[in-house]
Amino acid sequence: MAFQKRRPDPTLSARHFYGSEVLRLREERGWSLVRLTTEVHFSTATLSRVESGDHRVPEGLSEQLDRVFETGGHFMRLLPLARQEDHPAKYREILALADRARMDESYSPGIHGLLQTEATARHILRSGIPYGPEEEVEQRVRARLGRQVRMYNSSECRYWFILDEAAIRRQVGSRAEMAEQLRTILAAARLPNVVVQVLPFSAGIHSETSSLWLLGLEDGRQVAYEETTRAGVVFEDTREVTERRALYDLLRAQALSTAGSVRVISAELEGLAHDGS
Repeated sequence: MAFQKRRPDPTLSARHFYGSEVLRLREERGWSLVRLTTEVHFSTATLSRVESGDHRVPEGLSEQLDRVFETGGHFMRLLPLARQEDHPAKYREILALADRARMDESYSPGIHGLLQTEATARHILRSGIPYGPEEEVEQRVRARLGRQVRMYNSSECRYWFILDEAAIRRQVGSRAEMAEQLRTILAAARLPNVVVQVLPFSAGIHSETSSLWLLGLEDGRQVAYEETTRAGVVFEDTREVTERRALYDLLRAQALSTAGSVRVISAELEGLAHDGS
């Protein structure tokens, strides 16, 4: 069976509408992606991902599209709307809910995005899109760091992080960068609205092999979110949220105390300093 390219759904977002407009005008002219590439001088891979809504619109493309399609500034007018969507589509729903949460509880096998330094965020995001353009990585880094502002500057939400021990043991970046990352986690743990626990290797096998996120919203609703490397699912049904709440409470019971967690993170930080001396 021949491969069928996924067509964009223009109702999903401004970025998807932008991509659907590129596809519509290209097909009206009977042009292939290769033909469009010769007109606007962007790669077929980039144009394909723009059309599907999976790629941030790169600098200079909108001007070129308006020129070749003779659309009188149509794409330049769409660009600011499409650029507002800094996060990939799979995260947008849960992040919109998180911005209104009063309680934010999570388990992470790696370093949670709200706790990441700029260097860590860049390394992790680059590893997730190893063949993506640098501009896209940097845009996602800025978006991720921007989400940390609320945690550090507002008391309207309480945060509870359970980090797998692997998150503090696996070195991300250089030794100096990892040391700065551990110092950042320790600093966050001192905030009055933040709790950090480490789930130790000694806890053995547990229920979660991927990230688990629980949000308590201002209207009293509870929402759960599970994320794997390539997909995320939001749960709002009371029964499904309750099931995940029970799993999270068990993880919390299996984790080290806050004081014990600080000791483990501090010991790892000291080890990095000693190994580098």
